[in-house]
Amino acid sequence: MSSHFPHQLILFGPPGTSKSYRAKNVKAAALEAEGDCLVPVAFHPEFSYGEFVARLLPMTKGSKIEYTVHAGPFLRALAEAYFQISVAAEKQAAKVVLLIDEINRGNCAEIFGDVFHLLDRDDDGWSSYEIHVSDLVIGALEGLFAANRLQRQEYDKRVLQLLDSKKLRLPPNLYLLGTMNTSDESIFYMDSAFKRRWNFEFCPASFADVPDFQRDARVCENPPLAWQGFIDALNVWITNECTVPKLDDKLVGPWFVKAKALPTSPLSGSYPAELADLGALGAKVAEQYKGPGHSDEFDDALLSFAKARSAKVQARIYKFGKYTASGPRKFQAIASVPATISKRYFYVSRKSGIPIPTDTMRIEDFLDGLDTVPIDEWTHEIPRADIVGKLFLYLWDNVFDRDKRPLEDLLGVKRKDLRTFGQFADLVDSFIEKLLAYDAKQKS
Repeated sequence: MSSHFPHQLILFGPPGTSKSYRAKNVKAAALEAEGDCLVPVAFHPEFSYGEFVARLLPMTKGSKIEYTVHAGPFLRALAEAYFQISVAAEKQAAKVVLLIDEINRGNCAEIFGDVFHLLDRDDDGWSSYEIHVSDLVIGALEGLFAANRLQRQEYDKRVLQLLDSKKLRLPPNLYLLGTMNTSDESIFYMDSAFKRRWNFEFCPASFADVPDFQRDARVCENPPLAWQGFIDALNVWITNECTVPKLDDKLVGPWFVKAKALPTSPLSGSYPAELADLGALGAKVAEQYKGPGHSDEFDDALLSFAKARSAKVQARIYKFGKYTASGPRKFQAIASVPATISKRYFYVSRKSGIPIPTDTMRIEDFLDGLDTVPIDEWTHEIPRADIVGKLFLYLWDNVFDRDKRPLEDLLGVKRKDLRTFGQFADLVDSFIEKLLAYDAKQKS
């Protein structure tokens, strides 16, 4: 992980650009924050400073009402960061991430309150400034420490000094990571003083690194149309025709609608004889002194089998096998090693007992997986109901909420025939057809 990872980072961009997924599974993972070191929270319009930091809550016990301190996600993350510093000794303290989803759906000025002053960091990662807090907050912090079975004499010296003086500072191992959907207009204003204390990373409406099942999902059957082709055409049209100034906010990300799996048939259901022949060839690679030659035969047979299939199935076989035209062996998914005498590579079998890298398979495991590769042209689809109920509603209520003329022009209808969402939803097939025609014209 880079030592320059920002202590406060917000991922922002259009809807469907995997901001929440990227925040947890890429950014927080890069900091190795998991378990108690990853503290999630989602902001919303009713979220308050007390819920974020700490507050007193009444609890009924028998006939009595007692008040207990509820530590919010900020205090839990801070306590965990202090705890990790205290137990690290001479080692580097584990990193803690406070993950704030939809950060601009809450009133940040109210939610952060005086915590705002802690967001300035010195070069060593500690907050540049301190804030004074109440006995309630200190008590909540020490209660969290006690829950971790940490005695006061075991606190880190710097942490103990802060608690004794009833002050707080953010430590260098505490990171704040937020996500922000910029197209949502029901949000609170985030002032420049607050934003200046964060790094911002834009998440574009791009299909880079999107898995095949989502990118190639079927949108409609006749004629067949893939999700990426549809979304790319849609974003070109929005960019060219939408009249609002902040176009990045109006684009559609690849995950705006998640593809649903279709029933599929595996290779083993249609080609049992061919796969049995491949299995017989695969079993021979363990023969002493003949492994490289039998591996050559296996490569040739698998390539012939793949090339006899449709383009999509061939691509799936190549991808599953990590096919390469060059190299000691054609299918990199299968572990291979050089022979002792000839130095030519042969595929590793279970019979050999040779250890293999964790990102490879023995040839028997590869063949088991090959059996399950689907032969169907389409393995996933974007349901029509989701296109209408999610995507079309977004276009109607958000992208073109103030000016419906681009919709009218594309569909070739008069304003009186496009006054309600129901009228728009009825034109889904016409919209897709004319959107593709628009895109083809732009490319010509």
